[in-house]
Amino acid sequence: MNNHMEWKDQYPKKVKPTYNELLNYMPIQVRELFLIFNDEMESKYKVYNKYQRYTADDGWVYGYCRNYRCELICVFIKSDCFNVLGIGVKNEESLRNALNEVQRVYHAGYEKKYADLSAKRREDQIKRTKLRLEREKAQMDCITEKIDKTKLNQFKWCPKVSRDTLLKLYQSDAKGIMDQELLDEVGYTFYTRCRQAQDTRLWLEKGRLLCHQCGTVLSPTGYTSVVACPCGYCYTYREYRRSFHTHNMPAGRATSIFDQYALKWPGCKDPNEKMQLIDRLIHECHVSLMSGVQGRSVCVNLIEGTKKQISDLIMVLAYGKQG
Repeated sequence: MNNHMEWKDQYPKKVKPTYNELLNYMPIQVRELFLIFNDEMESKYKVYNKYQRYTADDGWVYGYCRNYRCELICVFIKSDCFNVLGIGVKNEESLRNALNEVQRVYHAGYEKKYADLSAKRREDQIKRTKLRLEREKAQMDCITEKIDKTKLNQFKWCPKVSRDTLLKLYQSDAKGIMDQELLDEVGYTFYTRCRQAQDTRLWLEKGRLLCHQCGTVLSPTGYTSVVACPCGYCYTYREYRRSFHTHNMPAGRATSIFDQYALKWPGCKDPNEKMQLIDRLIHECHVSLMSGVQGRSVCVNLIEGTKKQISDLIMVLAYGKQG
């Protein structure tokens, strides 16, 4: 890397550098200091290098902030150092000085600034949500004025498996006395939910709906327009999609797992084969819980209860004790 070239010349406005390119631009010693600085920002102040922007004077600069771009400090890149609050960091002494200055700025009211901004954003979000709901209600009232409300957006999503039933199944399996009735109940409940979700996703991707009363495929003409089924029930595409997600129907990053289960269950005849298929699904729930990936665990798509209740159950099934 040619570090003799100025930062903003090497990376002009139309050439946004990647994080690795940022590191590679720095001399080795400065790079090591920058990584220490970066770790300190994340661990001590919970601010992150995620507000990258271009300025006419300094080229690409890096703001350390939390949500809503509540910035604590900004880092400027030079050919022989990185600059923090007017301090050029190129050795351990200058790094200490920069960190001390960051600490001063942080204690000068950053947490209050962040709390106030977060509160304001939440307040604004509540107002926007209220206005949206009022607007949507007025819109729906107008659209459905002459429609029987008891037959509008009436959804029947296949149920989740109860925690108690699942626990009893595993307890019977552990004793070597397979409860065939429980096995079929759990397995079939998982199957119907995964299969319904699979069918629904496929039709939604095509902009179409399945009537929950008779199974007719419907073709809505718009996001909020009402589509009537010959059986007498009506739906709107918007509420259909919302209901799908609100009821945690199997989807998301584990879609392939759900679809595989829906594919294989009908072919399972032997009790051991059925239990193995169920166990693989529960194993994926355990993996999802232990992965640390943000977002909902796949467990909530399949099992009744709160996230903690389901997590406790999965730990019992995996280890025989509370997690």
